[in-house]
Amino acid sequence: MILLVKCFKSIWQPTKNLAWAVIVAFMLGVHNFYTGETKSKDDIVFQIEQDTQEENAAPKD
Repeated sequence: MILLVKCFKSIWQPTKNLAWAVIVAFMLGVHNFYTGETKSKDDIVFQIEQDTQEENAAPKD
């Protein structure tokens, strides 16, 4: 029984560290993608205005 607990602990710690590293890497990847897409507030406002103009210019059925 004690051997089983030691075996579990020896497997659990590296697995926990790996899961933490994967989660952090994913969050950084999402953050870098988002900040790369929206560089400034002016870009966001311009994109919203452009989307609004495209919606207004679209033919309505």
